[in-house]
Amino acid sequence: MSSDDLFSSFPFLHTKRLTLRQMAVQDAADLHAFYSDTKVTRHLDWLGPDSLEACKMLIESWNEAYAERRLIPWGITLQGSAPIMGTVMLMPTRGEFEVEPRYPLTLGYDLKPDYWNKGMMSEALQAVMDFNDKHIHARRIQAEVHPENIASLQVLKKLGFQQEGVLRQYLMHEATKNFLDVIMLALLFS
Repeated sequence: MSSDDLFSSFPFLHTKRLTLRQMAVQDAADLHAFYSDTKVTRHLDWLGPDSLEACKMLIESWNEAYAERRLIPWGITLQGSAPIMGTVMLMPTRGEFEVEPRYPLTLGYDLKPDYWNKGMMSEALQAVMDFNDKHIHARRIQAEVHPENIASLQVLKKLGFQQEGVLRQYLMHEATKNFLDVIMLALLFS
């Protein structure tokens, strides 16, 4: 699949239980509901959008970044159900998606706490890894995880990601202005 094909229409992904789809401003209330939960934002470098209007703007910015080939922003839903229960983001570490990726891709994700510990995120991320392997062909996908986010570390390791090290004071939290350490994990594709 060329990058033109990849960005001609949004790539919906389907698993046994889930659909990963493009988000629309109508999903703003769902997004706001889980980003308003401090359990979701506890290990992030921001507090999430603080209003329904901010969620609409965030979704619009994600879709604009997709149109510019800088991000693929999936909303996670249960099969046959509309509400967004989480997100998965895949983006090049630099620039935009290319026909032959030169740069690693970065993976980001969030999930509503009601769906934690049920294998939902593992299932969603496996679909994204399979999509990369079949269509994008990035050699490396990486993720940056807060050291205290044990559940996220376990999900990534279950999928074959390997811990590469701790990046000390790598990110500044948007609200607290504290510098945060992150653990770098990566999955290599042959």
